[in-house]
Amino acid sequence: MSALSSTLRLDVRLQARGKLYVIGIVVSLLLGLAGRFFVHADYAGRFLVIFYLGGIGGTTYFFGAALFLLEKSEGTLQALRTTPLTSTTYLTSKVITLTSFAVLESVIIYVVAFLGMSLNPVPMILGIVCLGVIYTLVGLGQAASHDSVTAFLFPGAVIVSGVLQLPIFYVILGPAPGWYFFPTQGSLLLMLGGTESLEVWQWAYAMVVSLVSIVLAFWWSKRRFARFVALQEG
Repeated sequence: MSALSSTLRLDVRLQARGKLYVIGIVVSLLLGLAGRFFVHADYAGRFLVIFYLGGIGGTTYFFGAALFLLEKSEGTLQALRTTPLTSTTYLTSKVITLTSFAVLESVIIYVVAFLGMSLNPVPMILGIVCLGVIYTLVGLGQAASHDSVTAFLFPGAVIVSGVLQLPIFYVILGPAPGWYFFPTQGSLLLMLGGTESLEVWQWAYAMVVSLVSIVLAFWWSKRRFARFVALQEG
């Protein structure tokens, strides 16, 4: 069994034991019910994107950080330093498991709130995947220097609300050049492309920025792990 597959199995068990799946499903159901009873059909596509960026993105960010801090408090990370596990494998496992669960959360919201709405699933899912990867990596990188959830919460909230989730206002207030400087704008446009038409340059921007944001987030997280966690670098 490869190191990645073993780590994936361990992460799934840890996430289940930490009730993160239960929390995520409850949040998804609540967002779905809010959409079902309070969102007019004419605005369903845009509110779906808002729910994904705000709700699923936020939970993925904090889930990744919470898992890391739980392992740190239980001494798991200290034990992992003596194994061949690399920071790349550790980060990749968290990204795969949490992003996969984010896709499941997105399906729950859609089925509960907007089932039957016209939707192109390919760009929507691609946007959710890119969003989940970015949020997970940034959450892990930010948590690397902290020892407790309380110490992480304030800077984490600032990063989420002040940087990653601000493109929500692109949907609410309308297009403006400034939104295109945020790393999650590419993911947001991909998700929007699932429910409405985009210009060719917007598709190109969304793909390029999403890829660049993922690469930079992985590089930053790995540097933070090298500095504060000291797993094998590989």
